[in-house]
Amino acid sequence: MSRIGVAAVVLTAVVIQVPSSPCCFAQDEAQSDTEVRGILTEAATLTSQVENLRDRMIVWVQVGLANWKSGDSTSAKRNFNDALELIDKFPPEEQFADSYRQSIAEVQAELGDIEAADHTLGRVKSDSQRDEAFRTVGLRQARRGDFKGAIDKAAAIQNAENREEYLQSISKMQQEVDSVPSPQDTDKSSDSDDSCRDVAAADTINVPEDKATCLAYWGGQLASEGQTNTALEILKRAHRESGLVLDLSVRAYTLEQIAVGQARAGSTNEATRSLAEAEPIALAAYRKIKLQHGWTSIIQDLVELKVEWGDFDGADSILRQVEEGGRINATINVARAVVAKGHKKEALAWATSQISPRDRALALIGVADALLTSTQSADSSPRSR
Repeated sequence: MSRIGVAAVVLTAVVIQVPSSPCCFAQDEAQSDTEVRGILTEAATLTSQVENLRDRMIVWVQVGLANWKSGDSTSAKRNFNDALELIDKFPPEEQFADSYRQSIAEVQAELGDIEAADHTLGRVKSDSQRDEAFRTVGLRQARRGDFKGAIDKAAAIQNAENREEYLQSISKMQQEVDSVPSPQDTDKSSDSDDSCRDVAAADTINVPEDKATCLAYWGGQLASEGQTNTALEILKRAHRESGLVLDLSVRAYTLEQIAVGQARAGSTNEATRSLAEAEPIALAAYRKIKLQHGWTSIIQDLVELKVEWGDFDGADSILRQVEEGGRINATINVARAVVAKGHKKEALAWATSQISPRDRALALIGVADALLTSTQSADSSPRSR
């Protein structure tokens, strides 16, 4: 695994929102906070049971991110420190210990805890890795607007050429901030794609990929509007068209959307068959892209549907075919997405069905993160003010 790959496993994008003032939703918020706190407490307990040091370290970072997002920075800092102490216990042959330390420092800098990030950078042992770590964390600091703090980090970069390049990057970022165009300059209308404006327009599309996805979209829309018979006919057309799609990812995505539309229209058997047809195609697309060191969300989308529909064994069977780093991220992301779609009960049931403490903890973290996002979105809405 490359250093970039390591960072991708440890570092998850997180949105930190400052809670608003108490309002009419206080009771619901208190209930939600209690639920999230219980979920994160359980996740922390499970994390302590993870045997593999690397896995336990990664889960502690994820617990820390969720705790920080919940407003509990004290627990979050302790979680990050626990992760760093585990890295110190890695065997000497572990090649990526310093890369993991750098990743955690990047997390801390992204969250605005520069003091902790600097302390973590001091734990990086390799000179070349330390240069890269200070450069990367410094650039994150600059992106947050702390140009002075970022410039101060230049002294820690030993390689003169790298230090000069780093300072030039910061200077360029400062210039970009100073020359940000006004809203009037950027408010330019763009021509929208009108090729899929309705079902009739789909008949004029000659490219199978575009036609199949367009028909699948409108089939799902009609199903949502209660026009089930028409929807199922459109979805049948989409299914026929999907057979002409050469791109495996697009074909799998189209079949997944067809399955969703069929389920909305009440045709469970057809939906099940479409999803079963999508599975081997999605896995083939994943394997092809993995050979090119890429990633596709098509597997995650498939697992989400399996969880939403209660097919936990099917979801787990697919995830077992995903490489370790991708599976760690997918487990959190699937649970988060399923809750966001309104299926918290299914997400929690799937999380608790996980056998390994690591996977159960990761899924619970995903559930907690989605609940936090929902609460914070409600806090920032006009109604809550």
